[in-house]
Amino acid sequence: MPRRFVLCLLLAGASSTAFAQDVLPPVDRFHVGAGRYWADHDLDTRWDASDGSMGTQVNFQRDLGFVDRQDALVWNIGGSVGEERRHAFDAFGYDYDDDTARLLDRTLRIGDNAYPVDADLAGRMDLRVTGVSYTWFFHQDGRRAFGVGLGAMRYEVDIDLDATATVAGSPAAYANSLSEDEWAPMVRADYAQVLSPRWRWGASLAYTKKNGGNVTGDARDVQLRLEYFPWQHAGFSLRYNYNDVDLDFERTRFDGSLNLNNRGPQLLAMLRF
Repeated sequence: MPRRFVLCLLLAGASSTAFAQDVLPPVDRFHVGAGRYWADHDLDTRWDASDGSMGTQVNFQRDLGFVDRQDALVWNIGGSVGEERRHAFDAFGYDYDDDTARLLDRTLRIGDNAYPVDADLAGRMDLRVTGVSYTWFFHQDGRRAFGVGLGAMRYEVDIDLDATATVAGSPAAYANSLSEDEWAPMVRADYAQVLSPRWRWGASLAYTKKNGGNVTGDARDVQLRLEYFPWQHAGFSLRYNYNDVDLDFERTRFDGSLNLNNRGPQLLAMLRF
């Protein structure tokens, strides 16, 4: 009986391995995933005054007390078309928010306000990042796929900073709000490789640089992923993501700069077809 049981297990494993080998390509026909993103992030910004004087370069984690590590929900959806799956589309997104309350340890010039030392600050920040892309896999041999394409990332930042202080014996209040969103078109390269019947890995790199107009700067996004599919249509994707955007704004309502950096591991449950 034990020998028969072991033999059945071996045959089942061999058949499932052969089956998985047939259905695990480097590029899926369709996939959808959701999970958690444990992000280390930095946000630096400068808000200039309406008279043109330069504001203080402010780090939201160091100067304002926002946390530098959060976990957020991340989602991903994508697919490919054509018999050889050479044309792939992908979209993802994540967002997080944070509140802070602290006494300032130095004077900060933010917009038309000079927040004094020991001002009692209450702040809120909401951040949303969304990305879409198209990749042409000009090399596709069933185990490896390499391609280039275009993409775009949208950054949405909403910030409210309120503070109270006593100045020359009298109470004073300060308030600033910023709502900014910007699309960053990017060129990208993608690589995917099947490692075994149940494992594959991949990498993507995207970059853009804009020199003219009211918004200038550059942005980059790098991702490494290792995927495991113990079942035909379900598995897991472990990823490491690095995203950095450095922008300078010239607006009628706001001049200044924004540097946003997010990096860290992601773990998604995946369905593929």
